[in-house]
Amino acid sequence: MATSAVARETVFALRRQIAKIEGTLPERLEAPAGAAPVDADVTPRDLTIVRRGLAVAPPDAFLRTGAEGLDTALSGGLPKAALSEIHGAATRDAGVVAGFALSLVSLILKQEPPRLPVLWIGTAEVFREAGFPYARGLHGLFGIEPEQLLFSEAPRLLDGLWVAEEAARMTAASA
Repeated sequence: MATSAVARETVFALRRQIAKIEGTLPERLEAPAGAAPVDADVTPRDLTIVRRGLAVAPPDAFLRTGAEGLDTALSGGLPKAALSEIHGAATRDAGVVAGFALSLVSLILKQEPPRLPVLWIGTAEVFREAGFPYARGLHGLFGIEPEQLLFSEAPRLLDGLWVAEEAARMTAASA
């Protein structure tokens, strides 16, 4: 238990170091001093900083979750054109994590008219322990048609990250 907590803190420390190198903040993103100039009609509150640089993005570049505290912490919501990592502290949290991820997918699919497939990446261990989402539940609770989901079962977490990296280059998926 202590080892996993130490490992988790190490990962968070590395994320903070990477963000510092990239010139961004890992938790809350504010406009840096050297941000690109904006139109006079647009107030700084209307703009959000993209995580990988000093460019500004309009508010519609982010998915608002409807949870004001979360949207505020994320400076406007989850970036639409980015990979977002959602994970729980333990395998037993897989149901909660899946429910949260599916609710975000539901929000994305409501905004995008073309019903493109959704790629669900998981490790063999998680699928073995927690199973796959239930088709009737997907439709009934989230409005997601089961045939919209593509599952990728990776033997290791590193393989799952590779799948996510390759999928990010594709335009044939909603999320």
